[in-house]
Amino acid sequence: MQKRTSISDVAKLAKTSTATVSRIINDTGYPVSAELRARVLIAIETLHYSPSIAAQQLKQDFNPVIGLIARDISAEFFGEIAKGASEKALELGYLSFVCNTGREPHREMQYHELLWRNRVKGIVLIGGGFDDDSYRELLHRQIERAKRFGFRIVANTPQGVDVPCITIDHVATMESVVDYFIDRNHSSIGLITGGANVFTSMDHFTGYRKSLDKHGIPFDPQLASLAGFTERVGYDKTKEILRKRPDVTAFCCGCEPIAIGLYHAVHEAGLEIPKHISVISVGDTSVARYTNPALTAVRVPRYEMGSRAVEMILTKDYTQHTKIILPTNLIERNSTRVLEDS
Repeated sequence: MQKRTSISDVAKLAKTSTATVSRIINDTGYPVSAELRARVLIAIETLHYSPSIAAQQLKQDFNPVIGLIARDISAEFFGEIAKGASEKALELGYLSFVCNTGREPHREMQYHELLWRNRVKGIVLIGGGFDDDSYRELLHRQIERAKRFGFRIVANTPQGVDVPCITIDHVATMESVVDYFIDRNHSSIGLITGGANVFTSMDHFTGYRKSLDKHGIPFDPQLASLAGFTERVGYDKTKEILRKRPDVTAFCCGCEPIAIGLYHAVHEAGLEIPKHISVISVGDTSVARYTNPALTAVRVPRYEMGSRAVEMILTKDYTQHTKIILPTNLIERNSTRVLEDS
């Protein structure tokens, strides 16, 4: 009986690895030169190799593992999502792997490929996607592959592509923060949030503008900065805004690390919170309670976001268009005040 042509035979003829052949067959988006792709396709045609049998097997053979791809695992915000996901996975008899991308899209795609090769049941994307055409195309290919072979990808924040999501309404969240300040007589309100190419940050900016427009307050670009989710960004951008707009009385921060940097910049400027500057951040991680003064923050249900993402992968109905919006609430502490009418 004639031996069935295998993927190893194709790799040998094309003078490459089986992993590379698999990437090309499954159109994973992993970078492959045009010359190498052509060699593999010629080898497939020459050997009359059909990957359909292998593909059928791939649809059946998943390991009891969930992959968690986090943009920055050192951030408590993402860590709490990962905790909720890993503990729910364990409860349901699954192991979880946490992969830290350091916000590097190329590294994220490497993790997608490695998790795929290790036959995980599903992947949770922890952190906002990037507004970049090449990144979106690569992520779209990963999602399409998932659909073909029956494993699942769920996100916790906007990704710029159609993927099931357990998230919050980032636009409405930031709009409510600005509303809160305006209701307390603030009109010169700063925004410091993540990079301009991150969908979460873009949503923050949209919510910020919506509130200003709703209340008839002109938008001033000197008051808004989309630069990054770090303490350094909070520090540098606060100093910059205070220099350009010394009349600013309130700041909306995209996360607690930004607020921590802001606190230092405000204190260095000889100002006090909330006497001169009111501050609200999004997240309500543990540090918010221990700043001086304690930080008013929007509580995001991070643990539930991770837990329910795993439930969606393993136990719930799943469609490509599923989007579940979880509620947030404002935790008032001591970093804001009502401005007296002038």
